[in-house]
Amino acid sequence: MYEVVARGHKVEIGGPTLREAIKVASLNKVLLQFLRALEVEGPVRFKEEARFERFVNTLTKIVKALKGLEYSFIKLLKPVLYVPSDVDILVRRSSLKDVISRLKGEGFRVEVVEAYCVTMRSRVAIVDVYLYPTLGGVIYIDSGKLLDHVRPATFRGLELPSLTPYAEALLSASHAIYKERIYTLNDYVTVDKWLSTRSLKLAEATRCEEALSFAELINELVKEGRLTLPYRLPLHLWALTLLRKCLSDDLTRGSVKGLLRAIRDRRIGKQVVSKLTRSSY
Repeated sequence: MYEVVARGHKVEIGGPTLREAIKVASLNKVLLQFLRALEVEGPVRFKEEARFERFVNTLTKIVKALKGLEYSFIKLLKPVLYVPSDVDILVRRSSLKDVISRLKGEGFRVEVVEAYCVTMRSRVAIVDVYLYPTLGGVIYIDSGKLLDHVRPATFRGLELPSLTPYAEALLSASHAIYKERIYTLNDYVTVDKWLSTRSLKLAEATRCEEALSFAELINELVKEGRLTLPYRLPLHLWALTLLRKCLSDDLTRGSVKGLLRAIRDRRIGKQVVSKLTRSSY
């Protein structure tokens, strides 16, 4: 799977090996890329292609609805093709009400309202509208600085706003290290292909240097064959990384009170168990 997705090599596999590779590709958020690269046919490919078409249809409706507003899609455009589990949008506070109103006009209803994120759901899709990317209500990266690095992009012929590649590389690393505690091959390729000196400067501005350094270390270990993906950060290391983030970043530290609100949420038990035990997300 690594040879196919990360290095673009053609390999001949089948039977139990192919089934295991498909399973691992799914855990690593690169299943569609893997299936297309090997020209795999069958029900798994059919199902993934159908999911992708539904996602594109949803994305098309959202882009048309939000025309003229200031926002950016995040975790959408990557060096690898995959099917996101939901649509993630980053907005400034001044655009939040308009974004929500227009999405309601497209059949989305508000399902969860948090301090920095509004989750909306339609019959077929979920949209997360972020003021700031958070972990349990705690901000882990400054979206204001990210939104200064938005560019017009094209996805399946659809023109839309997205983060620049170097900003997406930083967000991918920060999301994996700070929020998910899991680093996938999708993250690996994004950092490997799109990391630049501008990523490093933006990491300094958002106080996400440690997440980026951690991602670079993981990438090196994977290249050397000393680590397999997805990689789950050891609990103690993850906790120390979050603690250092809080101590070094005023924005993160100032939002810690959001964690207290999250603890009162009835869903918190399942979320904590998932965070501690899952091997992917």
